[in-house]
Amino acid sequence: MSWIDWSVLIAFLGYTIWDGTRQGKQANSIEGYLLANRSMPWWAAGLSVMATQASAITFIGTTGIAYVEDMRFVQTYLAIPFAMIFICMFLVPFFSRMKAFTAYESLEERFGLKTRLTTAGLFLISRGLALGVIIAAPSYVLSLLLGLPLNITILIIGVIATLYTTVGGIAGVINTDVKQMIVMMFGLVFCFGLIWYHLPDEVGFDGALYLAGSLDKLTVMDFNFDLTEKYNVWSGVIAAFFLMASYFGTDQSQVQRYLTTDSEKNAQKSLLLTAYAKVPMQFFILLLGVMLYVFFIFNSAPASFRATEPVAQTEQQQIAEQKVLQEYQMAHHAREQAAYNAVKNRDAASQKLFVETDAQLNAARDAELDLQAEIRQADVNDTNYIFPYFILNYVPIGLVGLIVAGIFAAALSSIDSELNALTTVSIVDWYQRLKGDMHEEAHYVKSSRGVTFFWGALATVSALLMGETRSIIELVNQIGSYFYGSILGVFILLLWVKRATGTGALIGLISGMLSVFTFDRLFYSATSDNYSFFFPWNQVPDGYTKAIEFLWLNPVGTAVVVIVGLLISYILPKK
Repeated sequence: MSWIDWSVLIAFLGYTIWDGTRQGKQANSIEGYLLANRSMPWWAAGLSVMATQASAITFIGTTGIAYVEDMRFVQTYLAIPFAMIFICMFLVPFFSRMKAFTAYESLEERFGLKTRLTTAGLFLISRGLALGVIIAAPSYVLSLLLGLPLNITILIIGVIATLYTTVGGIAGVINTDVKQMIVMMFGLVFCFGLIWYHLPDEVGFDGALYLAGSLDKLTVMDFNFDLTEKYNVWSGVIAAFFLMASYFGTDQSQVQRYLTTDSEKNAQKSLLLTAYAKVPMQFFILLLGVMLYVFFIFNSAPASFRATEPVAQTEQQQIAEQKVLQEYQMAHHAREQAAYNAVKNRDAASQKLFVETDAQLNAARDAELDLQAEIRQADVNDTNYIFPYFILNYVPIGLVGLIVAGIFAAALSSIDSELNALTTVSIVDWYQRLKGDMHEEAHYVKSSRGVTFFWGALATVSALLMGETRSIIELVNQIGSYFYGSILGVFILLLWVKRATGTGALIGLISGMLSVFTFDRLFYSATSDNYSFFFPWNQVPDGYTKAIEFLWLNPVGTAVVVIVGLLISYILPKK
């Protein structure tokens, strides 16, 4: 990056630190530090909810998925409006009546301390694991953009987020989230406009959509019911409903946002903002990824967007790579010419030729990635590097710094919220509850700041030790799917099953977790029509694929918790 871009980025990061830490003056009580004295406007809380869920995962990972595959990933978010209505009708009134600090306080009155601590502990484990990924994944890309060592970018993200979250509390988090959301959306909209502007005159936006449609890149809906498919309408509406209802309704990182509002109505309005805006936003980001694919039809692009220098190369591998790159360049030129003809003629023959040349180019690209993986003996998937490559090579000087600031903003807006939520659960559900309310407010505020610093340091260290991920956004959803369905099941028992007991809820929760782990290890062989379980200590044979994709683990966990919880509650009724 140029010195102008560096200046813009440093100015943004400096402003973020100042803006977040200055809110710490108001955090002189535990309610002020953790809930901003329940005084945040609904629109700020709503934007913070969206910023927390969006993060750099949305900025980088979603565009990469659309580029490599198509737009079916938007189906994952189809359940959000339904989940938000469900939460507004049942969970928000419940939390508002209790004046709770956390989502898990309410469990103790019905189910006892063990269930509360276990559920809160699962949150700490799940979000603690995800937080390392949220720091590590964008750091790999930012290290490429900035030309800095990976460890430095991890430390920049981790230290800045930890600093202003520790000092500013939840008010600092929400205020910075709002600005970070604006910067992130500006970056996305600007890049979309830049791609559109640089399309050839004879192609235009209409021609770009025609080419993308010819390659099935605009596929949005898949109505085939298949448990082995990650993304279709059924997994998006049914399975993802359990994920979204649990994430936005029982995950402290989200619940804490709308607990900062001053009324039940405003809490509901903050969630409905996400309900209305989230699906169109995701659709737009996926369309950006598709437009990026069309952009590189007419502009030069490397066979691998991830710049890797092989550790060692044999003479045979060097010859193979030269051949692959030559085939890639020939295919790129042929595809470009075929694309012009396809847009001009719009007939079946021209369209078929364009599709064939695109397949040849992607075959050469896959061969290059496979060769790099063979040389390095490691995964070199470049999904998370596609959009950053465009930023680095095609965005004008001065604006590169602002777009990179948007990626930083996306990462920080998710990390700060997770840190604050982890602190709240650690202090309220564990420390304060087990120690008893025996200290003054100042002690708990000081303890909260210390715990925030601890979680930030732990997440940063874990990010430094973590290996690179294939697709950022999928990995975080997969981690969540191990926990969310089971936790939602406990809240269903709490709200609607009067006979449910603490023993039933606790055993149901443990059973749900075990069932999710078990079904995640169920594999299917299409050649022999055989189902088999393969656990981490087993090697999965060739020809086997997962029988149930990760989104369906959420309803499995919920159903097992409710069924087992009911049975145990009837067998061992509360005395």
